[in-house]
Amino acid sequence: MTPERVAALLGRFPHLRDLAAEAVVSQARADEAWAAKEREWQAAAAQAKAEGKPAPRPLRREDPPVHRYRAPTFEVPRDEIVDVCRWLRDNPEYDMTQLEFVSAVDWPDRFEVVYLLVSMSRGHTAVLKAPVPKDDPRIASVVDVWRGADWHEREAYDLFGITFEGHPDLRRIMMSADWKGHPLRKDYVYEDPAWLVEVAAQRQREIAPTQDGERPSRA
Repeated sequence: MTPERVAALLGRFPHLRDLAAEAVVSQARADEAWAAKEREWQAAAAQAKAEGKPAPRPLRREDPPVHRYRAPTFEVPRDEIVDVCRWLRDNPEYDMTQLEFVSAVDWPDRFEVVYLLVSMSRGHTAVLKAPVPKDDPRIASVVDVWRGADWHEREAYDLFGITFEGHPDLRRIMMSADWKGHPLRKDYVYEDPAWLVEVAAQRQREIAPTQDGERPSRA
């Protein structure tokens, strides 16, 4: 996506955050801070040499906590997600008619619903990230924008417990209907569902005769 299209998107939706641009600024600040430390070290080393003292211990740089983005990435308020998605799909300058996936991330203080959009005609991509509070994990469905979001949203609902409001058939897609909890949450605690407890109990009944030294019945 060209800088002009990024600027137009941000102009149309001023509440969006350009995360990739913010990362560039953060990286530049980290590089500047490191360069300042290097200058200080070089000055200290030169002074130590002049005084006949050992040079100070060489600096060891650690990577700064800056995210790397391979595509234009925007943080979108959850109440604007449908409007932003529909605008990116319908505006011919963006023509993002393909939704690659909808997924989610469990951060310590929030969930983040992630959308990867693609324009086959324009040859560009964009990532949208919508923060969702943990005490209110819901966001509008984009199934009306891209029909392909259907199963992706069901998977995020199943594994993270995020409710996609307006989804036509929001139910579990991987776990059984009576499964307890959502397995990809960081606070998930496994609990056997009732059907699995019964299967295990039946299996124990079947092998009990062999444990007693008896042959199991073939009846």
